[in-house]
Amino acid sequence: MLSAALMLLTASCKSSDEGITPSDQVGITAATFGSLRRQNTTGNSYSTFVPSSATYPIFIDHIKGEIYNPDSLPVRTIPSKILLNLSFKNNSTGVLETLEKKDSFARTYYATDTLDFSKPRKIRVTSSDKAHSKDYTIDIRIHKVGVDSLKWTRLSDCNAIKGKKLITLKALSCDDAFYVLAADITGVATDIYCGVQVLKTTDGNTWSIEYNPAPKKITVPFEQYKIPTMAVYRNKLYLLHDGMLICSDDWTTQKPCNLRAILGGFLDYFYGVNDQKKIEVATGGDPMTASFIPDDMEEMQYVVGDSLPYNDYNFIATNLLTDPSMGRAIILANKQNDATNIKAPNVDKAVIWSKIIDDVPQDWCLMTPAWNNHYKVLPRMPYLSATSYADGIIATGGKPNVRKLYYSNDWGTTWVTKSSINIPSGLQSTDQVAIGADYTYIYLIGGETGEVWRGQKIY
Repeated sequence: MLSAALMLLTASCKSSDEGITPSDQVGITAATFGSLRRQNTTGNSYSTFVPSSATYPIFIDHIKGEIYNPDSLPVRTIPSKILLNLSFKNNSTGVLETLEKKDSFARTYYATDTLDFSKPRKIRVTSSDKAHSKDYTIDIRIHKVGVDSLKWTRLSDCNAIKGKKLITLKALSCDDAFYVLAADITGVATDIYCGVQVLKTTDGNTWSIEYNPAPKKITVPFEQYKIPTMAVYRNKLYLLHDGMLICSDDWTTQKPCNLRAILGGFLDYFYGVNDQKKIEVATGGDPMTASFIPDDMEEMQYVVGDSLPYNDYNFIATNLLTDPSMGRAIILANKQNDATNIKAPNVDKAVIWSKIIDDVPQDWCLMTPAWNNHYKVLPRMPYLSATSYADGIIATGGKPNVRKLYYSNDWGTTWVTKSSINIPSGLQSTDQVAIGADYTYIYLIGGETGEVWRGQKIY
């Protein structure tokens, strides 16, 4: 009995060490960012984000023993709460230098720990045979001040949309990539067809086709035709086309959807607009399985038909600065073309609706100023296109406003033009331009020209 027990113990110990051979090799082979925290502009709240490895690569210089990110993280990233994923060579391990005393290594590195990189900090990597070690200095770079201006670079043209007669052009950032929805029309008289493309890029130069079904014939008068719309929600794209809601999971999953447009989502809520130009919502986090129901909109003297969103839809959502568990959603759109009611607050302005997203139901509120207030408002522009940018919203539109960018730092209440936030001087498109942004860059896509411009924030 004792002999059997000893044999079992020996076999157990041997199996636990099996496959692990001490090595004299030492080093760090890869580094990426995990979830980071970003301080909001007011209060003590913060939001979280995971930087794209393509946008924010981390370089490893083995000769100099340096690890650093060449493109600085967004302004207000909290340096004392950095999650850094390191890969070690041949089971070597790392110990971090203390912040209090130089060349004093006391804390074992774990990928699950948030670390303080308020200043450059060394990590000592030791081989698994404990005979060799190598030091690296980790320097996490973060922008120190807010946006001041834009520096534009023209990238390769998007040939898939070049020269086409577009009826919509939409740009969205999703899951470390940039997407464009382009819908064009072909044909004459009653034989008019609508083609739809969803295009994807990760560098702004090379584009691939994500979705491109056969063009569908328009069977209703064109003024009644529901122009395709696209939205991003929970790292997925959703497309509304020809009465069907389609998900980017495989671009074949779809369901009937009786909406005029889809907008986007935040937290557990996904929004759209019905044929009566009223906002509807699907709850639960999956618009492919949930039903859309009317969402409450405020009733005021000037909330009339002319004040409701009709086309050129843009949706922006963000955490509240004072409470990150709550959100703010904003819809920017245009009124119906034939609206002439002089009492409507948006006769010559964009239509802006806002809502606080909370467990306690809140109404959508009209933000467009009263009809006699023309100061610092966003004008009505054909092909209105807007995106979140630099802790606010930036917007542009078609002729004659395509040469201007309008910026709001109070989430749509007031708008200004600034010489430092400028349209690229070489932009050729004068008809339709889509604007979009990610953590680092802002993009302009020209409709009839297919030109692509990338704006680098200058700090």
